[in-house]
Amino acid sequence: MRLIGASPQLASGSLQLAVAFALPLAIVAPLGLAPLLLAAALGILVGDGWPRRVHRHFAIATAVLSLLVLWGAASALWSIDPERSISMSARLALTFAAGGVLLDKALRLDRRGRRRLAAAAAIGTAVGVAVLLSEAMTDQVILRLGRALIEAREPTPVMLNRASTVLALMIWPAAYALYRFGGAVPPIVMLAAAFGALALLENTTSFLACLGGFAALLAGIAMPRPVRRMVIAGSVVGILAAPLVVSVLAGMESLHLQIKPSAVHRLMIWQFTVDRIDERPLLGWGLEATRDLPGGDNEVAFATRDGVWTRQALPLHTHNAALQLRVELGILGSVLLALLVAGAGLAIGRVENRVAHGTRLALLVTLLTVSMGSYGVWQFWWLAAVAVSIAALVGVGLPDSEETDTSN
Repeated sequence: MRLIGASPQLASGSLQLAVAFALPLAIVAPLGLAPLLLAAALGILVGDGWPRRVHRHFAIATAVLSLLVLWGAASALWSIDPERSISMSARLALTFAAGGVLLDKALRLDRRGRRRLAAAAAIGTAVGVAVLLSEAMTDQVILRLGRALIEAREPTPVMLNRASTVLALMIWPAAYALYRFGGAVPPIVMLAAAFGALALLENTTSFLACLGGFAALLAGIAMPRPVRRMVIAGSVVGILAAPLVVSVLAGMESLHLQIKPSAVHRLMIWQFTVDRIDERPLLGWGLEATRDLPGGDNEVAFATRDGVWTRQALPLHTHNAALQLRVELGILGSVLLALLVAGAGLAIGRVENRVAHGTRLALLVTLLTVSMGSYGVWQFWWLAAVAVSIAALVGVGLPDSEETDTSN
């Protein structure tokens, strides 16, 4: 249904602006990614109207996310914080719908629209990489100047952690855009610059996620079908068996003396979460209940290679998507996450172009790596970054033979 006086140019432009500004915005105001997603979705709806149908490429995701929202709302019946569970389910419904609007538009772009989206992805990400490289090499001179003007506190290295994460996501649509319309050399240069920025910023999770994505890219190009199947199977098993894996790792005291103390703390957080899972294994504690889990505020002591550390048992969230869904939404939460990942892998399998296939696999592996090692799964800036990066890669990589609208 299209609104009276609608503008297809507004719809396409909204998607392009969201993709172009995702990384630059993440550098200066990462929490602004959520409003950016909502504004882009609104622009698309005003320009094109509500999507006419659910596209076959993300029918599984639509069904799974809808069930996730409904189950999250139902969890208020047994949640330790019913109001928060209801509120979060409503906000997630809005966020998922906005992401769906962007993805639907990306799937309906014509050739000219895809070229413009490719330019937006390449230019926006290139600007972001350049700024991050500059910040890493100059002790954040830009952020320091900006904060001095507004009399804010001095910037710290962790302030660019979210930007590093968004870079790890947005580099894939940008690299494929450069490859598709510029050949092999430009994306190689872009990837090298991105890896350099991530290494200098010392964000271990983002760097490893991007490195894993690069390995998936190469393997996915060389052996598309077996690699995709391996990623899907490994991810599903890992999600369902996450509590068992964590219990084994947390019990390996010799390992704790070899890895970074912060990594040991992460294991302790995960083990605390597993203990709470064991107390409510079927239904969980309720959507967004990780903030109020019993004992989460307690201090725990653990041995590291730098001596005994004392830290909070659960600071805000689990830093692991599989464990967070399991502790909040029980077994069904884990199953829904596994289905979502499997559905994404099946959608990748519909892409015949090997480079496009490998690049989508790279984004999936990057997403999984970050989500299993950092952030709360329901943080809206993170969900927005995921939605924009997926829409960008899908839109840029859509084959010219696909049926699309011509209203762009």
